[in-house]
Amino acid sequence: MNLFFAYRLFWLNYTNFKGRSVRWEFWYVLLWHIAIESILAGMTRTRDIFDILGFDSHVGIIVVAVSSVLLALYQIAIILPCITLIVRRLHDINVSGWIALVGLIPVVGQLMILLMMCAKSSPGLNQYDEEWYVVQ
Repeated sequence: MNLFFAYRLFWLNYTNFKGRSVRWEFWYVLLWHIAIESILAGMTRTRDIFDILGFDSHVGIIVVAVSSVLLALYQIAIILPCITLIVRRLHDINVSGWIALVGLIPVVGQLMILLMMCAKSSPGLNQYDEEWYVVQ
């Protein structure tokens, strides 16, 4: 699979808490987030560059304001799909999605979730597969 497919799948499963997501899907989406947020965060710091290059300071202020709003909107927009991706990833390692609440514990909980995102997928069908219910 590729980066574009993973990111498209991320948005298509915006509210899907059922099923599984494999490791590559989580890590590719994380790469997208790092890239997008880095670009937007970098744009919020361009005011000084515009001043150095001799542009009108109003241009820098507008760029900073627009990029700050875009960054905030993007961060708000990805909250729910990130939660659903983490829950589906936990399902993939055959763990209840409720374990994602551990991530609310500062540092320790977040490290535990990160380590679980690194785990291998459980082989074959598990209780979180749609087909599993048909098989039984």
